[in-house]
Amino acid sequence: MFRLTIALCLIQLTLFAPANLSANQIGRSEQPRRPYGIPEASLPCTPEEQSWWTELRAASEDVRYRRKPGEKQVKKFLDVLRNGVEKSLAPPVADARAVILWKTEPQYTEAARKREISGSVTLQIELLANGSVGKMEVIQGLPEGLNDASAEAARKTIFLPAIKNRQFVNSYVRLVMNFNIY
Repeated sequence: MFRLTIALCLIQLTLFAPANLSANQIGRSEQPRRPYGIPEASLPCTPEEQSWWTELRAASEDVRYRRKPGEKQVKKFLDVLRNGVEKSLAPPVADARAVILWKTEPQYTEAARKREISGSVTLQIELLANGSVGKMEVIQGLPEGLNDASAEAARKTIFLPAIKNRQFVNSYVRLVMNFNIY
């Protein structure tokens, strides 16, 4: 009976949905999904800004698509980002949140492993406009050094800073680090 009710609801939704939506899109936001990674330039910009942004996007792809980016890839991304900031180049995109390109998983401490502690650590971290991680606050923590392990992992986060009025700005984001013993 329950399955029949669900099936009838889906049929009604399909029948009364706007014609341009497929059955798979019902209930989803009508806005297009934002692509992952750094977006393409979408605002008018100088040739120097366009070149810088293209180089920044390429460097970010080197970071994003590696299982563990090496120092060379991370350094190149941060150098390109900071070079643009130093030259006062404006990001040629509309206002956007920070884009996390890569984050490392925290290491279990030996004390936590012995006590078989599992759970999540939630951190609120400040993502600075220069591409580095600033202040950090533990919102929900775990004992035995897991908060410190999470903070250490969060400091290694690689990201494109948030953009407001074509300038990089500081922003805050919450990261959840999971610890599970199998």
